[in-house]
Formats: sequence, structure tokens, C-alpha cells
Amino acid sequence: MEIQITDACCNTPPTKTAWVKKGTFKPLSKQVAGIDRRTYRTGPTTSKLGVVSLIDIHGFHPTTVQFLDTLGDKGFQVSAIDLFLNGPMLDEYMGDMAKLGGWIRTNAEYTNNHVGELVKIAAQDLKADGCESLFIIGHCWGVHLAIRAASEPDQVFLGVAGPHPTAVTLPLVTNLKCPLALFPAMDDPDMVPIIQAVQDKGFSTPSVHVRFDKAPHGFCGGRGDWTIPEHNEAATQVLQKTSEFFSTLAANKEE
Repeated sequence: MEIQITDACCNTPPTKTAWVKKGTFKPLSKQVAGIDRRTYRTGPTTSKLGVVSLIDIHGFHPTTVQFLDTLGDKGFQVSAIDLFLNGPMLDEYMGDMAKLGGWIRTNAEYTNNHVGELVKIAAQDLKADGCESLFIIGHCWGVHLAIRAASEPDQVFLGVAGPHPTAVTLPLVTNLKCPLALFPAMDDPDMVPIIQAVQDKGFSTPSVHVRFDKAPHGFCGGRGDWTIPEHNEAATQVLQKTSEFFSTLAANKEE
């Protein structure tokens, strides 16, 4: 697999922020490749709306956890899979495309690292906990992974959302089976052709595209600092638009 990473993704280090998590880590109900895996669960346990989250390469950075907890506060049961068995990417790889690509191939490639299996188990666990409508969201490289999971023949998601997407291309969405919401940052590639390609599939609920020209790549995750007004405003809008997008999809499902 060719790793298509933007300069913004490769060269932007994580921020130094703080957040006291509201959720807890729990084991997934099944092993994957003979290994126990865990997920971060947050949000109301009585909600019938479930979100599987694929975090970015910086792992459970405080800003990422804040995003997940805030999405939970909006009424979703969130399951954010702990994707990386060897921990998040080392900061020293920032700026080195070869090392970053190599780390992804080893630690975060969709097939080799059993991402599809992890997603299915997380979705099954949300269903077992009462979720009747399921969605998936990714951050950065996680958007690429989320789209691949929602392109599987037996996928269960009503929609995909993705702030500051990386490696999202027209071929990637060829087999996508649900609407898509993309929220690129100021230094991300043009996502309009990709959204148009998904629109052309004829889903009853429109896909969503909003570009944030005052926020840098990673503003909803490991490169975000919500004490900066531009970051905070952009992340607040992404959370609101994601919540509205998912809620609309759930409501249309019931019609």
C-alpha cells in the first residue's frame, strides 16, 4: 500500500495540552489475532447512538480525549479503539516522511494491523450495549481507516465523519457504502471532489464538507490546542456538525 501523507501531517508535532478524561478504558469483548485489546468508552450508556472512533497517530492525546468526551456529551456512546499495540508514533519521526510511513505500515495499516476486525468487535459491543444506530469517525490517518471499514461488504455504519483527513483519495471512496462528512484544515488537500464522488452515489442523506481555513491540520486531535481561539472555534463547529450529521442519519433511518 502506498502511504499518501501530506506535509502538514508529517511535519506538525503534537501540542502540549491537558484534559482530565471522563471515560474509561475497557477490554473489547473478543481477542484479535490472539491478543486482548481495549477501547476508550465515553458518553451516556443509555444512548442508542453509537460511534466507533479511530484516533490519530498520536494516540490518546489530551485534545483527542477531549474531543471524544465532548462527542459523548452530545449524546453518543463512543468507543475509541486503542489501535497501536506498540504505543503512538514517536515525536522524533515528525518531519521524516520515510520513518512516518514505515511506522504506519508497521503499526497502523488496515489489513496488517487487523483494523477491520477491531472495528467490527467495537461495533458489536456498542450494539450489545443498546446502540441501534452506528457511526464511525476518524482523525487524520484514522479517516482513511474509517472509510475502509465503512467500505466493507458487511459494514454496519450509517455514516463516516473525519476531521483533518489524511490519505483520503477518490479511489478510497469507490466502495464506500454510506454518506461522508469531511472537515479539512487549512493545510489539507482539496476534499470537494471526494465529497462530490460520494454525493454521486445517491444516498438519501447528503454528505457534508466544511473547510476550516483558520485551523491547522490536527486541530481536533494531537495537534490541537483548544486554548487557541481559532482551534477551539473550529473544533466546536466540527463537533456540532458531526453530531447533527449523525443525528440526521439516525432519524432518516427510522423514516
